Amino acid sequence: MSTDTIHLTGGIDVGNGYVKGVIRNENAAVVDEVDLPSAVIATPRQSPKVPLDDGTAAEVMDDTNLDFYNRLDASLTTPLIGDSDRRIFGRSALSVRGSKFTEFEVHDGHGSKADQNLSKILVLGVLAAKALRDHVREHGSLPDHELRVKARLGLALPILEFVARRHTYAAEFTGILGSADPTVHLVTIKNFSTPVSVRIEILDVQVIAEGASAQYAIGDKGEPLAEALLVDLRSREPGVLEGVTASDLVSVKNTIGVDVGEGTVNFPVFTDGRFNAEAATTLDMGYGTVLANAMDRLDEADLRFTSRKQLADFLQSTPSALQRGRHQRAQALVEPDIKYLVEAIGQSFDEVLAASGESTEAVYVYGGGSGPIKDLLYPALMGIAGDVPVLYLDASYSRHLNREGLYIAARAVAQAQAAAPATDTTKQEASA
Repeated sequence: MSTDTIHLTGGIDVGNGYVKGVIRNENAAVVDEVDLPSAVIATPRQSPKVPLDDGTAAEVMDDTNLDFYNRLDASLTTPLIGDSDRRIFGRSALSVRGSKFTEFEVHDGHGSKADQNLSKILVLGVLAAKALRDHVREHGSLPDHELRVKARLGLALPILEFVARRHTYAAEFTGILGSADPTVHLVTIKNFSTPVSVRIEILDVQVIAEGASAQYAIGDKGEPLAEALLVDLRSREPGVLEGVTASDLVSVKNTIGVDVGEGTVNFPVFTDGRFNAEAATTLDMGYGTVLANAMDRLDEADLRFTSRKQLADFLQSTPSALQRGRHQRAQALVEPDIKYLVEAIGQSFDEVLAASGESTEAVYVYGGGSGPIKDLLYPALMGIAGDVPVLYLDASYSRHLNREGLYIAARAVAQAQAAAPATDTTKQEASA
């Protein structure tokens, strides 16, 4: 493996609300956990008004409170995107002026995530930010040359999009289908006085259905997580699953997941331990739909939010003493739409459960959107599930399960490639 090329392996869950990722630098064995709002803002200026001094690079990259992923300022030159506009990423995009704010659409009939440029922009931006962070942390300064990256990724699509688009979505990043040469993506990072170019080649993409990747992560966590889930369930419903052990729960092979996101709710079904695409489905609405529907009411109440994403970030944060009143008013104005989302989830769940038959052993509920609607959704699902236990995971960690399952898939491919006998192709790749 060439030390001139940065080799990255990552699971990147590009959700309608947030990008959650685990990315490992195989050269230095350094792992970053990524968490940023799925939003960018384009600006006509080609450089920041006040760029960071080059000499502060080491401080910026080492200070986790600054979170460089949420400060990324970059332009992209890639066949995946029709322009090379300068864009500001993540949380920083929520509070700056620009010509075009972009977030995923979550209203009924919204376009495929695979077709929206935002998903590609976020993936490539995160990879470039990781490469620059690792270079600066190793060398203490910005590079004086273009950084080169080769990456292997796990990415997710909503279940219905996964069924129809998984191969073409992967090929858009790698460029392998229909082309003799891999696609090269150039990201120019502009946070500092001296721009830094990062050239990215993506060697492999494993596309997995949203929710299914979370179930893989649940299985990987094994008995410690299973024991915690049983303790939580019995604290609310004494006597439930009496005699069932964590080992019993880990061995379950017939499950339904309810993965509540911001733009979709996915229902992954596993039958005999395998993902059952025929029984699984996607509901094209989520917690973000609730937020979008509440925006007009918030505006009428003089609560000014410029985007659904800004509202979501505000509600997710712990308010200061001065914000507490506005926080409570915003929550109260959002709550009326939650019951409609819960009704829609319940109807879809009922259909999935009926299709799965009596073989279903357990239901898992998780995802970033599951926390704010738990008080209504949990009893609704229990009423439909009957004797089938409903295990409601805490959203503070369950929102990360998809990214962890995607990382497991990407790492498996990377390790298999490393263990395979070197062919002429892999020798050339290793020397690149």
